[in-house]
Amino acid sequence: MRRKNRMSSRLAQFLFCVLSVLLCSEICMAQDFDSAMRAYEKGEYATALTEFTAVAEQGNQEAQLIVGKMYMIGQGVEKDSEQAIHWFKAAAGQGNTDAQFFLGAIYLLPQRDIAEGLKWLRLSADQGMQDAQFLLGMAYLKGGQNLARDFVQADMWLRLAAAHDGEFYQSQLAAAEKQMTPDQIAQGKALAAAWEPKAAADPSAEKD
Repeated sequence: MRRKNRMSSRLAQFLFCVLSVLLCSEICMAQDFDSAMRAYEKGEYATALTEFTAVAEQGNQEAQLIVGKMYMIGQGVEKDSEQAIHWFKAAAGQGNTDAQFFLGAIYLLPQRDIAEGLKWLRLSADQGMQDAQFLLGMAYLKGGQNLARDFVQADMWLRLAAAHDGEFYQSQLAAAEKQMTPDQIAQGKALAAAWEPKAAADPSAEKD
């Protein structure tokens, strides 16, 4: 009986130590993130990038997103699309809808990889991200290399984006529907009405 009590006591001590380390790590990470954000807000981008990268390497998805953006637009560093993709993928893999959107846009807009771009945009759009829904709708509306035009899908996604409100999105839907038949519009409306947002999915489970 005493042996069991000693075992339970040791286990409790071990769990307490583990939880203490994890809590300390979370607090330190939050402090490091705040320090990086202060540097960013002051325009000290090189310092901010260094500090955000340190936090991003610990798995913080918000830091990963910010580092990706900084590489994408060249804040505190030369523009580097490959580094942007690396960090966006890290955050997107954790279900970050903004990172999924930016990753999809990087792949899709220069037609770098249409299938990959659509995959990431769809993950973001399925969770209700307005800009991802809009860009996905425009991609189906315009078509392109290895992407057939699909007016029904275009109407559905543009309609969902417009449903968030916003005069711009509504005007884009109205302009797009001038290219569509009444039947295509009706099908798009039906799909939009039946659509429901999804929880963050595992990107590795998605098919290209």
